Amino acid sequence: MRKNRLALAILLALVVGLMAMPAQWMPAEAQSKWQVEVVSGETRVVLTESDLNRMKPVSAKAAFLRTTGRIEGPALYKGVQVEEILKKVGGIGPGQAICVTARDGYAMTYSYAQVGGGILTYDGQQRALRIGGVTMYLAYESERDTADKLPRIVFMDKDKMSITDGHFWSKSVAKIEVVPGVDDWIITLDGQEKTSFDRATFESTITCPDTPHPGVKWETTEKDGSTSVYEGLPLWVWVAMMDGGDSAAGHYRFNDSLARKGYKVLVISKDGFAAELESSLIARNDEIILAYKKNGKYLSESDGPLRLVGGDLPSKKHQVKQVVEIKLQGI
Repeated sequence: MRKNRLALAILLALVVGLMAMPAQWMPAEAQSKWQVEVVSGETRVVLTESDLNRMKPVSAKAAFLRTTGRIEGPALYKGVQVEEILKKVGGIGPGQAICVTARDGYAMTYSYAQVGGGILTYDGQQRALRIGGVTMYLAYESERDTADKLPRIVFMDKDKMSITDGHFWSKSVAKIEVVPGVDDWIITLDGQEKTSFDRATFESTITCPDTPHPGVKWETTEKDGSTSVYEGLPLWVWVAMMDGGDSAAGHYRFNDSLARKGYKVLVISKDGFAAELESSLIARNDEIILAYKKNGKYLSESDGPLRLVGGDLPSKKHQVKQVVEIKLQGI
């Protein structure tokens, strides 16, 4: 009888111990009950952890910045690039976005540019670095997060630790759906580096209090005598995003050496018209601006999304409207 009681006590202790065991230490079979539904129109697939494991996952360290200002991490994450996952339902194009829904019903929409890694990154002192340089992954293993938070969206650089806004790190992902694009506009930058970003990403940079490249204003008198104030970023800052002059830490740095050698900057309109400027003219010149606002309001459809303005433009014909691309020529 005593032996039976002892055996029962041991069994109860084991059961209680297993119930108290943290989720991250549960056997893999117990952790992998989740599924992620991926949808685009009528096309639908359902993925499990085993499926993701067969898709050439990447492991890297990443951290995120809370709205309180605290950096969480870095921690090691393992996941699959979201763009690769989307290929299973036909991929994603410039006119599209994705809606990521969590198991509790919370949903967040990511623009095409954000899916491509076009979000703001930070250094260890919480200072803004640059847009891009990271990739969106669906992480399903983590040395930090408990199983109930996985899989989750993370932004990583497979070659080095990166820090991005925690706002973008959706957790407990249950569904990824390709939806009509939320991008108001996308600007293409074509130089030694190629990238693109949208209004949301641009504004997160220009309005960030810690950015090393704050926005500027330019005031001018119109033909009717009224005064207009344009807001935007100096053209040279845009050029710094693609001229190969970034610092080792990742901050945008204008490539003065390349500018002295000489090249042309083409600011291209929606209709194909291009204004041509010399690198020597735009170099660190805050009087040549790509504006997105006029008198506190977004540019009109006939002028926007961006317009080239400024007191140092060679002529009025250089005031390009409806800018969609900036290209470096002769580099």
